[in-house]
Amino acid sequence: MKILEILVRAQTCYGGLPERSVSEQTMLTYRRTFLRMWREPVLDPLRPGDARDTYEGRRAALHTVSRILLEDFIDRCVKAGERNDIAAVQHAAAVLVRLLDRITPALALDPPLLPDASPWEMPASRWQMCDGSRPQRGEGSKKLLLPLLPRDWRERMWTAAPTDWPYLSAMAVHILTPARPEELVPGERPTGWSSGVEVELLSPGRMAIRINPVKSHDGEYGIPDVGIHVDPVAAGDAALHLARLCNAAGGMMVVSISSKNAMRKALERLGKRALPEVPVTITPYVFRHQAIADLKATVGAGGDVAVAAGHCTDRTQSHYGRVEHGRKSKGFIGVKSSRKPQVGNVERGAELAANRRARKRRPTS
Repeated sequence: MKILEILVRAQTCYGGLPERSVSEQTMLTYRRTFLRMWREPVLDPLRPGDARDTYEGRRAALHTVSRILLEDFIDRCVKAGERNDIAAVQHAAAVLVRLLDRITPALALDPPLLPDASPWEMPASRWQMCDGSRPQRGEGSKKLLLPLLPRDWRERMWTAAPTDWPYLSAMAVHILTPARPEELVPGERPTGWSSGVEVELLSPGRMAIRINPVKSHDGEYGIPDVGIHVDPVAAGDAALHLARLCNAAGGMMVVSISSKNAMRKALERLGKRALPEVPVTITPYVFRHQAIADLKATVGAGGDVAVAAGHCTDRTQSHYGRVEHGRKSKGFIGVKSSRKPQVGNVERGAELAANRRARKRRPTS
């Protein structure tokens, strides 16, 4: 095949793949996933027995990394031609042929979403059309662990932590808010650079915990900024700890960690010491599910819970801790954000549930 024909074929395939803007960590995950897929006998996102989330992650990795690889080797081939480096042209073209021979059949099975097309208008995915048993979405969710935890599990974790434990302030943030662990790690956010979670003591009875969420896809989804206000006196020992540090720092400080994995492992070890009888591995996401369940029990599911969790809609909170496993948050004052989430899903869900209950109670003739 001539070099020009290879480039045209590669450009056509490249042009059909969407350009995605993802975080550095997500891109790293996609690259690792694609490499594992590439080593498999057939390049295919769908494997027997995979859960839906696994399949969708592999499919996203296929689309995202394929575009990057094609763009890279098209550019190499063109630049080598401009400097008349025949060997480099032939090498880049050979790599493009190998890529296309494997990527094109995979894309034929799992084409990307067309521009401006709604995912709701697309046919059922290959995963949905598969026969046989497979893991269901949410089977490993942390919300299923909350019923196994004693009501005072966070208090016991706090008491078991040494006063000089390096993750004490980070755990305090997790106790008081539904922060994701990566939101405590300094890095770029859709709204700019974040040094971590900012804590400000506004008055003796009001403390603001401000979070820059990581999951917003350049502001298209999610909430760009979250502010959770609590009364540090009423909210408990974790809040008092942050308030004292704020006061010593002049009223404001930043809570950050260098590695979310290091903190996760440290929390697991602390959990085993504090809760030896509990068959649950404590991670930051267990805290997140519990905090969302607590907010549902405190203010009811809906807009405030969506803001605190960093969601752009009140629908997503249904995947997190249930209200019956929540505890009313002492000292909770309210939430703030520059963006209001879309609400109404919780209301409609409650209305449909009420209608179903009414139909069941209706006597049959």
